[in-house]
Amino acid sequence: MDNAEQLRMFCDRFMNEMKSVMRNDHKVDLNRLLNELNESVKQKDPLSEWKGNIFYPGFEPETAKYSYDNFTPRKGDVLVASYPKTGTTWTAEIVRHLMHLNDKEMQQKSRKFNLVFNYLEFGPIYKYEAVEAVDFERRCFGTHLPSSLVNLKKFRKIIYVIRNPKDQLISWYKFTKGQPYTVLPKDAKEFYDLHIQGAFGKPGEGYLEHVREWYRHKNDNNVMFLSYEDLKQNPLKHIKEIAEFIEVKVTEGEISEIAENTSFKSLNKAYQGYAVQPNRMFRKGQIGDWKNHLTIAQSEAIDRKVEEILGDTDIKFTYEI
Repeated sequence: MDNAEQLRMFCDRFMNEMKSVMRNDHKVDLNRLLNELNESVKQKDPLSEWKGNIFYPGFEPETAKYSYDNFTPRKGDVLVASYPKTGTTWTAEIVRHLMHLNDKEMQQKSRKFNLVFNYLEFGPIYKYEAVEAVDFERRCFGTHLPSSLVNLKKFRKIIYVIRNPKDQLISWYKFTKGQPYTVLPKDAKEFYDLHIQGAFGKPGEGYLEHVREWYRHKNDNNVMFLSYEDLKQNPLKHIKEIAEFIEVKVTEGEISEIAENTSFKSLNKAYQGYAVQPNRMFRKGQIGDWKNHLTIAQSEAIDRKVEEILGDTDIKFTYEI
């Protein structure tokens, strides 16, 4: 199967799921949406950009700008913001379970509001017609945009997720290696070296700059900072904190149930047959797996970058347990 066919199948599956969660009276031209989505996910040469930020295939500067200027979230919507491979999908799953805590049918249905449509900057602008037709009172959105490209005042609740940059790097390499694009190196050393230098966002910048920019909003009333490693080590405590932040009343028993239902094992089972496959999105989810992949020199280079960029903040990454 060639890359073009892979991408067409990708778009078809996500579109079919999305159709099932839209109101019956929607006026969305589904053929137009599918055609524009197919065009959006094609690799562009050169890559597009907005305000100096590079956008990879599927992520559209025009859509990001439309989101900033024109999209109005609903009162109960939540935005999960992050750099790639830091725990976005997992956190969004927890949020989704909390939003539909006492409605199992809606929990099932809301799985189909998938990443093509719930990422602010992904896909064509026209996808927002479908987003508005989603028949949910509360929705969970995602973004990998820096804070300067997100209209922060629009969202009442934003959760920003961080993860140690060594595990993030390995997870991202393993994820992108299987993607049908040639914009990122397939060779591990080339990929590691490129992204330690910085290559997602503005040229020469990367994950740590993304964290630093969002860090400026850490104490904003509508922003919650969440550590992937903290959530991994103590899910009950941090699921409760997420619930309080997004204003969902939850019992200790319900927290335990959500922790079980959002474990990697449970999600892999629950999403069988869906367009989003957790085993592609999550991989191992381990803390400290980077030690099996990075050289001492690469690890030390990341340590130096962390000190250089985040040394004057109170962020302390957890690299192993």
